Amino acid sequence: MSKIYTSFDEMSRAFNKVRGELADLGVLWEGSRLANVDATYLTVAPIAALAGYMGLYQPETKEIEFPSVYLPIEALWKDLGTKANALDVFRHEFGHALADLYPGALKKGGVFRTAFGGSYGEDPAEERGVDGWEERYVSEYATSATQEDFAETFMLFVKHKGKIPVKFARKPAIRKKWKAVAAIVKAVAAQSR
Repeated sequence: MSKIYTSFDEMSRAFNKVRGELADLGVLWEGSRLANVDATYLTVAPIAALAGYMGLYQPETKEIEFPSVYLPIEALWKDLGTKANALDVFRHEFGHALADLYPGALKKGGVFRTAFGGSYGEDPAEERGVDGWEERYVSEYATSATQEDFAETFMLFVKHKGKIPVKFARKPAIRKKWKAVAAIVKAVAAQSR
Protein backbone atom coordinates (compact mmCIF):
# COMPACT_ATOMS: atom_id res chain seq x y z
CA MET A 1 0.00 0.00 0.00
CA SER A 2 1.55 3.30 -1.01
CA LYS A 3 0.87 6.63 0.62
CA ILE A 4 -0.21 9.75 -1.20
CA TYR A 5 1.49 12.99 -0.31
CA THR A 6 0.25 16.46 -1.17
CA SER A 7 2.81 19.24 -0.81
CA PHE A 8 2.02 22.61 0.74
CA ASP A 9 2.48 24.22 -2.70
CA GLU A 10 0.05 21.76 -4.33
CA MET A 11 -2.47 22.39 -1.57
CA SER A 12 -2.07 26.16 -1.90
CA ARG A 13 -2.52 26.05 -5.69
CA ALA A 14 -5.66 23.95 -5.34
CA PHE A 15 -7.07 26.21 -2.61
CA ASN A 16 -6.48 29.36 -4.69
CA LYS A 17 -7.87 27.79 -7.86
CA VAL A 18 -11.08 26.84 -6.07
CA ARG A 19 -11.33 30.33 -4.59
CA GLY A 20 -11.14 31.64 -8.17
CA GLU A 21 -13.88 29.24 -9.27
CA LEU A 22 -16.07 30.44 -6.40
CA ALA A 23 -15.41 34.05 -7.37
CA ASP A 24 -16.42 33.24 -10.96
CA LEU A 25 -19.69 31.81 -9.63
CA GLY A 26 -20.24 35.01 -7.63
CA VAL A 27 -20.14 33.51 -4.12
CA LEU A 28 -16.69 34.75 -3.13
CA TRP A 29 -15.84 38.44 -3.30
CA GLU A 30 -13.83 40.84 -1.19
CA GLY A 31 -15.77 41.18 2.03
CA SER A 32 -17.79 38.00 1.59
CA ARG A 33 -17.95 35.53 4.43
CA LEU A 34 -16.26 32.89 2.26
CA ALA A 35 -13.31 35.25 1.73
CA ASN A 36 -12.38 34.62 5.37
CA VAL A 37 -12.16 30.84 4.99
CA ASP A 38 -8.55 29.68 5.07
CA ALA A 39 -6.72 26.38 4.66
CA THR A 40 -4.57 24.69 7.28
CA TYR A 41 -1.93 22.25 6.10
CA LEU A 42 -1.57 19.32 8.50
CA THR A 43 1.90 17.81 8.26
CA VAL A 44 1.48 15.34 11.09
CA ALA A 45 -1.87 13.66 10.86
CA PRO A 46 -1.28 9.91 11.26
CA ILE A 47 -4.75 9.18 12.64
CA ALA A 48 -6.31 11.26 9.89
CA ALA A 49 -4.24 9.43 7.28
CA LEU A 50 -5.25 6.03 8.58
CA ALA A 51 -8.89 7.07 8.65
CA GLY A 52 -8.65 8.36 5.09
CA TYR A 53 -9.43 11.87 6.25
CA MET A 54 -8.98 14.08 3.19
CA GLY A 55 -10.24 17.42 4.42
CA LEU A 56 -12.47 18.94 7.05
CA TYR A 57 -14.14 22.34 7.36
CA GLN A 58 -13.93 23.65 10.93
CA PRO A 59 -16.80 26.12 11.57
CA GLU A 60 -15.21 27.45 14.77
CA THR A 61 -12.02 28.61 13.04
CA LYS A 62 -13.39 29.02 9.48
CA GLU A 63 -10.56 26.79 8.23
CA ILE A 64 -10.39 23.83 5.94
CA GLU A 65 -7.92 21.34 7.37
CA PHE A 66 -5.98 19.51 4.69
CA PRO A 67 -3.68 16.61 5.62
CA SER A 68 -0.39 16.25 3.78
CA VAL A 69 -0.63 12.45 3.79
CA TYR A 70 -3.53 10.12 3.19
CA LEU A 71 -3.80 6.51 2.17
CA PRO A 72 -5.40 5.34 -1.09
CA ILE A 73 -7.27 2.41 0.38
CA GLU A 74 -9.42 1.17 -2.49
CA ALA A 75 -12.57 0.66 -0.42
CA LEU A 76 -12.09 4.08 1.12
CA TRP A 77 -11.88 5.78 -2.27
CA LYS A 78 -15.14 4.08 -3.19
CA ASP A 79 -16.77 5.39 -0.01
CA LEU A 80 -15.42 8.88 -0.56
CA GLY A 81 -17.08 9.05 -3.94
CA THR A 82 -15.79 11.62 -6.37
CA LYS A 83 -13.22 13.47 -4.20
CA ALA A 84 -10.02 12.08 -5.67
CA ASN A 85 -7.84 15.19 -5.65
CA ALA A 86 -7.13 18.38 -3.71
CA LEU A 87 -9.36 20.49 -5.96
CA ASP A 88 -12.39 18.31 -5.28
CA VAL A 89 -11.63 18.20 -1.56
CA PHE A 90 -11.62 22.01 -1.41
CA ARG A 91 -14.75 22.30 -3.57
CA HIS A 92 -16.53 19.89 -1.23
CA GLU A 93 -15.33 21.59 1.98
CA PHE A 94 -16.23 25.04 0.64
CA GLY A 95 -19.75 23.63 0.26
CA HIS A 96 -19.78 23.03 4.01
CA ALA A 97 -18.34 26.51 4.57
CA LEU A 98 -21.03 28.12 2.41
CA ALA A 99 -23.75 26.28 4.35
CA ASP A 100 -22.19 27.38 7.66
CA LEU A 101 -21.67 31.00 6.69
CA TYR A 102 -24.86 31.56 4.66
CA PRO A 103 -27.48 29.39 6.42
CA GLY A 104 -30.30 31.69 5.31
CA ALA A 105 -29.58 30.89 1.65
CA LEU A 106 -30.22 27.20 2.37
CA LYS A 107 -33.56 27.92 4.06
CA LYS A 108 -34.92 30.45 1.59
CA GLY A 109 -38.21 29.07 0.28
CA GLY A 110 -37.45 25.59 1.60
CA VAL A 111 -35.46 24.81 -1.56
CA PHE A 112 -32.86 22.81 0.37
CA ARG A 113 -35.36 20.68 2.30
CA THR A 114 -37.38 19.96 -0.83
CA ALA A 115 -34.36 18.90 -2.91
CA PHE A 116 -32.25 17.15 -0.27
CA GLY A 117 -35.03 15.58 1.82
CA GLY A 118 -34.26 17.30 5.11
CA SER A 119 -32.50 20.22 6.66
CA TYR A 120 -28.73 20.67 6.44
CA GLY A 121 -26.96 18.53 9.03
CA GLU A 122 -29.93 16.29 9.67
CA ASP A 123 -29.30 12.61 10.23
CA PRO A 124 -29.52 10.50 7.09
CA ALA A 125 -33.02 9.81 5.82
CA GLU A 126 -34.20 6.21 5.95
CA GLU A 127 -33.64 5.57 2.25
CA ARG A 128 -30.03 6.73 2.27
CA GLY A 129 -27.27 4.22 1.65
CA VAL A 130 -29.44 1.66 -0.13
CA ASP A 131 -29.00 0.01 -3.51
CA GLY A 132 -29.76 2.21 -6.48
CA TRP A 133 -28.21 5.33 -4.95
CA GLU A 134 -26.85 6.30 -8.39
CA GLU A 135 -30.31 7.52 -9.43
CA ARG A 136 -30.63 9.94 -6.50
CA TYR A 137 -27.09 10.93 -5.46
CA VAL A 138 -23.94 12.15 -7.22
CA SER A 139 -21.75 9.79 -5.14
CA GLU A 140 -22.14 7.02 -2.62
CA TYR A 141 -20.68 9.32 0.05
CA ALA A 142 -23.56 11.73 -0.61
CA THR A 143 -25.95 9.11 0.79
CA SER A 144 -24.45 9.44 4.29
CA ALA A 145 -26.22 12.67 5.35
CA THR A 146 -27.96 15.71 3.93
CA GLN A 147 -24.91 17.91 4.48
CA GLU A 148 -22.68 15.48 2.57
CA ASP A 149 -25.27 15.21 -0.20
CA PHE A 150 -25.18 19.01 -0.51
CA ALA A 151 -21.36 19.25 -0.32
CA GLU A 152 -20.87 16.53 -2.96
CA THR A 153 -23.40 18.17 -5.28
CA PHE A 154 -21.86 21.60 -4.63
CA MET A 155 -18.40 20.19 -5.41
CA LEU A 156 -19.54 19.05 -8.84
CA PHE A 157 -21.52 22.26 -9.41
CA VAL A 158 -18.34 24.29 -8.88
CA LYS A 159 -16.20 21.85 -10.90
CA HIS A 160 -18.57 22.05 -13.88
CA LYS A 161 -19.14 25.81 -13.55
CA GLY A 162 -22.83 25.32 -12.84
CA LYS A 163 -23.52 23.22 -15.94
CA ILE A 164 -24.99 19.84 -15.07
CA PRO A 165 -23.19 16.91 -16.71
CA VAL A 166 -25.36 14.82 -19.04
CA LYS A 167 -25.08 11.72 -16.83
CA PHE A 168 -26.78 13.67 -14.01
CA ALA A 169 -29.19 15.70 -16.13
CA ARG A 170 -31.09 12.51 -16.98
CA LYS A 171 -31.78 11.77 -13.31
CA PRO A 172 -34.70 13.82 -11.90
CA ALA A 173 -33.64 13.64 -8.22
CA ILE A 174 -30.11 14.82 -9.01
CA ARG A 175 -31.38 17.48 -11.41
CA LYS A 176 -33.61 18.81 -8.58
CA LYS A 177 -30.60 19.00 -6.23
CA TRP A 178 -28.53 20.73 -8.92
CA LYS A 179 -31.25 23.36 -9.33
CA ALA A 180 -31.35 23.82 -5.55
CA VAL A 181 -27.58 24.39 -5.46
CA ALA A 182 -27.95 26.89 -8.33
CA ALA A 183 -30.65 28.76 -6.38
CA ILE A 184 -28.50 28.79 -3.22
CA VAL A 185 -25.48 30.06 -5.19
CA LYS A 186 -27.68 32.76 -6.76
CA ALA A 187 -28.99 33.81 -3.32
CA VAL A 188 -25.45 34.11 -1.92
CA ALA A 189 -24.20 35.94 -5.02
CA ALA A 190 -27.06 38.44 -4.69
CA GLN A 191 -25.59 39.52 -1.34
CA SER A 192 -22.54 40.90 -3.16
CA ARG A 193 -24.59 43.79 -4.54
